Amino acid sequence: MDLTAVGIHDFYTFLLVFCRVTGLIVTAPLWGTKAVPRTVKVGFAFIFSLALVPLVAPQTGPVPDYLLVLAADMLKNTVFGLALGYLAHVLFAAIEMAGFFVDTQMGFGILNLFNPFSEHSESVLGLFQSQLAMALYLLANGHLVLLGALTESFTALPPSVVAPQGSVGLTMVPILKTLFVLGFRLALPAAGVLVVVDIAFGLVARMVPQVNVFIVGIPAKIILGLATVALLLPVLAIIVGEISAGTLAGFHDLAAKSR
Repeated sequence: MDLTAVGIHDFYTFLLVFCRVTGLIVTAPLWGTKAVPRTVKVGFAFIFSLALVPLVAPQTGPVPDYLLVLAADMLKNTVFGLALGYLAHVLFAAIEMAGFFVDTQMGFGILNLFNPFSEHSESVLGLFQSQLAMALYLLANGHLVLLGALTESFTALPPSVVAPQGSVGLTMVPILKTLFVLGFRLALPAAGVLVVVDIAFGLVARMVPQVNVFIVGIPAKIILGLATVALLLPVLAIIVGEISAGTLAGFHDLAAKSR
C-alpha cells in the first residue's frame, strides 16, 4: 500500500471539502455575519472539513495531474457551497420584507436600525421579526439542518465531479417564488387590517370633516398594527420551519441540476 499516495489523496479531498464548507459558512444565516469572528469561521470550517474527509475520501476521484484542473475543482466546490448557503439566506429576506411592508403601512418606514445579522439597515418591525426568526431558527436546530444538507451533498454530489450547468441559475426561480409567498403570508394579515383602518378613517373624514383624521389615525394604525403583529407571532415559527424545508428542497434541486 502506497501511504504517500493515500496522504496526497486525503489532502486533495480535504482541499475540496474545505472549499465547499467555507463557501457555505460565508453565505449561511448567522455563520456569514460579522457577529461571528473570522477566526471562529475558519476554525470551524477547518475542523468540520477534517471530520468529513474519512466520509468523503472513498467517493472522491483521483488527484488531477494538472494544477489548473485542481484550481477548477476547488472553484466549483466553493461556488456550490456559496449557492447552498445563499439559498437559506435568501429565504430569511422574506421576514425582513414582511416587516418593512407592515412598517410602511404603520408609518414606521422612515425609522431604520442596523441589523448585525443581515449587516444592513432595516425597519423597526423588520429588525424585530428577523431577530426573533433567527432565535427560532437556532432553537429549531436550523443551522444543524443546513450542516446536514451540506454533509448530504457530498454523497449526492462528490466533490471531484461537481459540474454546474447553465440550468443551475433556474434553481433561484422557485426560491424567489417561495420568498415572496412567505413574505406576503406573514405581512398580509397586518397590512390588511391597516388598509381597512385607512378606508374607515377615509369614510370618517368624508362624513365628519371636523375630525382631524391625520392626528387620530396615526396612533390608531400603530396600535392596531402592533396588536395584529403580536397575535400573528406564532405564525413566525411556522415560517421559520418552512425556511428549513425550503433550504432542503433548494439543495435537492441544486444537486439535481449540477449532476
